[in-house]
Amino acid sequence: MKRIAAAILFALLPLAAHADPKQDLVDGMAKCAAVNDGVARLACYDALNPQLKAAQSEAPVVAAVPASAPPPVADNRPWYDPGRIFGVSPRDQTKPEQFGGENLAAPPPAPGQVAAAEPPPSLDSITATVTDYSFNPYDKFLVVLDNGQIWQQLASDSGIKAPFHKGEKNTVTISRGFVGSYNLVVNDDSMAYKVRRLK
Repeated sequence: MKRIAAAILFALLPLAAHADPKQDLVDGMAKCAAVNDGVARLACYDALNPQLKAAQSEAPVVAAVPASAPPPVADNRPWYDPGRIFGVSPRDQTKPEQFGGENLAAPPPAPGQVAAAEPPPSLDSITATVTDYSFNPYDKFLVVLDNGQIWQQLASDSGIKAPFHKGEKNTVTISRGFVGSYNLVVNDDSMAYKVRRLK
């Protein structure tokens, strides 16, 4: 019996030096597991039982989060979503001023801004009035819209010259194409032009 008491004392003696009760419990269990004699090992575990019960009754420690921090938002996008792969996602563009802005630098978040519980539906197209347009020597256009956006026809686009009406009101509809591309239609014409947003 003295040998058992000595084994328990030997196993638990270093625990008095620790300040962390949970770490003391883990260390004590490791020491008990190292005791060769079965009766002494069981007695060692029995001696740790009050510490185990005390540790189980303690509330879990939760890291302090500043009140101004926005709640974490789960990323439920599929693995093939461009936002997961390249850091941007068309579905995140929910306002006309965001449409086509994958190549623009992201604005810094507003101080204290909290993410919406459920994001609004993403846009698939926008329609806007043309405030100005011009053509380069290769008949590729640059168009300025009333929402402040500037779009440019791609040099590789094989479309014919866009039918803007000089001196009249022109409208454009820009919609998403394949693999992050955009198509622009002028004045409800049947021809679509490949474009990219500059501003």
